[in-house]
Amino acid sequence: MSPRNLFTAENLNLSIGEQIIFDDAAVSAFEGERIALIGRNGSGKTTLLKVIAGIEIPMDAKIAKERDLRIAVMPQDFQLDENLSARENIRTGQEYFYELQRAYESKLPQQEHERIEELLNRYDAWHLDHKLDEIMEKLHLRDEDTPVAGCSGGEKRRIALARAIVSEPDLLLLDEPTNHLDVETIEWIENFFASWRGTAVFITHDRRFLDKIATRIIELDHGKIYSYPGSYADYLAGRAERLEAADAQENRRQSFLRREIEWVRRSPKARMKRNMGRLRRYEEIAAQSGPVRDEEIDLVIPKGPRLGNMTLELKDVSLSFGERNIIKNFNFEFAPGCRLGVVGPNGAGKTTFLRLITGDLAPDSGIVRVAPTVQFNYVDQSRVILDGNKSVLDEIGQGVSTVQLGSETISVWTYLRRFLFDERRINTRVDRLSGGEKARLALAKVLLNGGNFLLLDEPTNDLDLSSLRLLEEALLDFNGCLIAVSHDRYFLNRISTHILGFDGEGNSFFTPGDYDYYLEKRPHPAVNEVKEKNTPPKTVSVPAPAKKKLTYKEQKELDSMADAVAAAEEKVAEYEALFSSPDFFQSHGGESARLQAEFEEAQKKAASLYSRWEELEAKAAECSR
Repeated sequence: MSPRNLFTAENLNLSIGEQIIFDDAAVSAFEGERIALIGRNGSGKTTLLKVIAGIEIPMDAKIAKERDLRIAVMPQDFQLDENLSARENIRTGQEYFYELQRAYESKLPQQEHERIEELLNRYDAWHLDHKLDEIMEKLHLRDEDTPVAGCSGGEKRRIALARAIVSEPDLLLLDEPTNHLDVETIEWIENFFASWRGTAVFITHDRRFLDKIATRIIELDHGKIYSYPGSYADYLAGRAERLEAADAQENRRQSFLRREIEWVRRSPKARMKRNMGRLRRYEEIAAQSGPVRDEEIDLVIPKGPRLGNMTLELKDVSLSFGERNIIKNFNFEFAPGCRLGVVGPNGAGKTTFLRLITGDLAPDSGIVRVAPTVQFNYVDQSRVILDGNKSVLDEIGQGVSTVQLGSETISVWTYLRRFLFDERRINTRVDRLSGGEKARLALAKVLLNGGNFLLLDEPTNDLDLSSLRLLEEALLDFNGCLIAVSHDRYFLNRISTHILGFDGEGNSFFTPGDYDYYLEKRPHPAVNEVKEKNTPPKTVSVPAPAKKKLTYKEQKELDSMADAVAAAEEKVAEYEALFSSPDFFQSHGGESARLQAEFEEAQKKAASLYSRWEELEAKAAECSR
């Protein structure tokens, strides 16, 4: 059986000023789908979510929904009752089931009573408290009677998400569900949706989340809606094919117009009555517009003064809030060019770590030593105050027409175009920008301060995929030091040379490399203890000789391969132990760049040996058949 069509919208047309949001667009959602909406900031993703929810319906639009379709929405600007506890707020999402229970207990006709009983059984709505307890535990929400007014932004987002999930709707709509959530919570959400039987439409810029969860991707591009079945990787391939086909069609159109112009110029007969149809055809084709593309502009971060060999050192640093340890006996030294990703659960001390570095907080003990050549630039978007009554141009220009970027002077217009603000948006009032556009504007405003040591606190929140890619490229080209606190795993993999993780109890773990490598190497004490007790020592087994011999040289290479692989692994382990040692930067700070290069070379050698071993084993197996 084909899946049920839950929702269809056709003839969607909407413009805001000169900006076209929907241009005769159409969209649908089928049972069991997990649909991701993507597009540049301001392209209409949140508006489309509101259309599906029935909150906003464009004039003359044709909307069709399945009868009695239950929809739950978690908007980006969700509202909670600040006077209620977390549990009480989440419970409001179960009101539909409480109504069913009340109706079941009332006097009803037999047929209606049986219908309600069937619904209660279908949703297992007899155990609502148990379900609520389970979701609160999974999302690490405290079951307390205190009002949510005192909760952090991340806790409130988890409460809103839990409220939407416990409602068990036919269609769940989520606007940026992973923003401000830590990696552990995001991974739980991924696992939840991977096995969820309902239908979901969500907006996200988390590319790892997108690739793992989406079964179909819908792109909004200049008023049009394009659908791509599959994952994020499938979308990238499909979009490239669509753009290539559009370019080919535009080339054919231009060739036709060139031929017809030449015909009109050369042939007086072109003006005869029998050729008027050909002229009209030319005029129709000429009136058509080519494919509209967003201009790709490189985002350039202003270069700061040159750093010396010593930049920043933290020695035996400890900090506690009351009885809670935030950082314990922490030692670290930054080499020039280091790009450090900082991870950990919400409340683990990541932002506190940044404030220790800038001097906003003083440690309880230890020393934070900053070189005189260091100029910090702290990019914390939540602290950037934008004036909603000003235009984008005035917010950056502040009454002048140029900005100074190091030794370079450029116009405010040119600077804003680097942050993807075109002519129309540059004169737009700030309070009319989308959340992502405001995030880009805040980034543009802070980066004007220059500096050679960037501190980024959740820089990827609210940025669209195009803006994220440009930011990543700019950070890779930045010539100073960088610390980025982020839960965006894709972003950390691209920009990080090292990862530092905090566990929320004052402990930290450091690895060279990207986030995936950190995940592989971070300690799991409970798991390690079990392995030590129950698992025999790891050994490398030598493959059995093949029935048919390889060449003498290949067989000799294969016989020695186990020892070579073991030696290569041991070398990698030695570097890992060296980098992970608490006194690494005290003992080897000046050699960190050389040791990092040697470590990467050792990793490559181990991988190459593994690959060669597999190749020889496969060949030996083939010979033995």
